[in-house]
Amino acid sequence: METEIIPGQAVRYGRTGTVGTITRIEEIGGILFGCIDTTDLLYRIDLLTPVELRERKVVKVKKDAREAITEERLRESVAAESAWMNVDGSCEGGG
Repeated sequence: METEIIPGQAVRYGRTGTVGTITRIEEIGGILFGCIDTTDLLYRIDLLTPVELRERKVVKVKKDAREAITEERLRESVAAESAWMNVDGSCEGGG
Protein backbone atom coordinates (compact mmCIF):
# COMPACT_ATOMS: atom_id res chain seq x y z
CA MET A 1 0.00 0.00 0.00
CA GLU A 2 1.85 3.06 -1.26
CA THR A 3 0.48 6.55 -0.63
CA GLU A 4 1.12 9.13 -3.32
CA ILE A 5 3.16 12.10 -2.09
CA ILE A 6 2.01 15.45 -3.50
CA PRO A 7 3.14 19.07 -3.06
CA GLY A 8 1.68 20.65 0.07
CA GLN A 9 1.66 17.36 1.96
CA ALA A 10 3.38 16.99 5.32
CA VAL A 11 6.00 14.24 5.35
CA ARG A 12 8.76 12.75 7.51
CA TYR A 13 12.10 11.42 6.32
CA GLY A 14 12.72 8.39 8.54
CA ARG A 15 16.52 8.27 8.44
CA THR A 16 17.04 11.71 9.99
CA GLY A 17 13.60 12.51 11.38
CA THR A 18 13.27 15.59 9.18
CA VAL A 19 9.66 16.78 9.04
CA GLY A 20 8.19 19.34 6.69
CA THR A 21 5.92 20.05 3.78
CA ILE A 22 6.65 19.04 0.19
CA THR A 23 7.18 22.16 -1.92
CA ARG A 24 7.91 20.50 -5.26
CA ILE A 25 8.57 17.11 -6.83
CA GLU A 26 11.39 16.47 -9.29
CA GLU A 27 12.39 13.44 -11.32
CA ILE A 28 16.13 12.85 -11.54
CA GLY A 29 17.45 9.79 -13.33
CA GLY A 30 14.05 8.12 -13.25
CA ILE A 31 13.73 8.53 -9.46
CA LEU A 32 11.20 10.90 -7.88
CA PHE A 33 12.44 13.35 -5.25
CA GLY A 34 10.45 15.72 -3.06
CA CYS A 35 11.77 19.01 -1.71
CA ILE A 36 10.98 19.55 1.98
CA ASP A 37 10.44 23.18 3.00
CA THR A 38 12.26 23.01 6.35
CA THR A 39 15.61 22.04 4.79
CA ASP A 40 15.08 22.96 1.12
CA LEU A 41 16.71 19.60 0.26
CA LEU A 42 15.53 16.82 -2.03
CA TYR A 43 14.52 13.46 -0.52
CA ARG A 44 13.58 10.27 -2.35
CA ILE A 45 9.78 10.00 -2.42
CA ASP A 46 9.86 6.28 -1.62
CA LEU A 47 11.66 7.07 1.68
CA LEU A 48 9.14 9.71 2.82
CA THR A 49 6.22 8.93 5.12
CA PRO A 50 3.06 11.08 5.15
CA VAL A 51 2.43 12.63 8.57
CA GLU A 52 -0.03 14.99 10.20
CA LEU A 53 1.54 18.17 11.54
CA ARG A 54 0.34 19.60 14.81
CA GLU A 55 0.12 23.35 15.10
CA ARG A 56 2.73 24.79 17.37
CA LYS A 57 2.73 28.24 18.82
CA VAL A 58 6.11 29.91 18.73
CA VAL A 59 6.51 32.57 21.34
CA LYS A 60 9.34 35.00 20.80
CA VAL A 61 10.72 36.68 23.85
CA LYS A 62 11.72 40.22 23.04
CA LYS A 63 14.89 41.27 24.77
CA ASP A 64 15.74 44.84 25.50
CA ALA A 65 18.69 45.90 23.33
CA ARG A 66 20.37 47.68 26.23
CA GLU A 67 20.16 44.54 28.34
CA ALA A 68 21.69 42.43 25.54
CA ILE A 69 24.55 44.93 25.08
CA THR A 70 25.24 45.01 28.82
CA GLU A 71 25.38 41.22 28.96
CA GLU A 72 27.73 41.06 25.96
CA ARG A 73 30.06 43.67 27.50
CA LEU A 74 30.12 41.73 30.77
CA ARG A 75 31.04 38.51 28.93
CA GLU A 76 33.84 40.32 27.07
CA SER A 77 35.29 41.84 30.25
CA VAL A 78 35.25 38.48 32.04
CA ALA A 79 37.01 36.87 29.07
CA ALA A 80 39.65 39.63 29.02
CA GLU A 81 40.28 39.31 32.77
CA SER A 82 40.68 35.54 32.55
CA ALA A 83 43.14 35.97 29.67
CA TRP A 84 45.33 38.28 31.80
CA MET A 85 45.31 35.74 34.63
CA ASN A 86 47.06 33.24 32.33
CA VAL A 87 49.96 35.62 31.56
CA ASP A 88 53.04 34.93 33.71
CA GLY A 89 54.59 38.39 33.33
CA SER A 90 57.67 37.37 31.37
CA CYS A 91 58.59 39.33 28.27
CA GLU A 92 60.27 36.70 26.23
CA GLY A 93 60.04 37.26 22.51
CA GLY A 94 61.20 33.76 21.67
CA GLY A 95 63.91 34.86 19.29
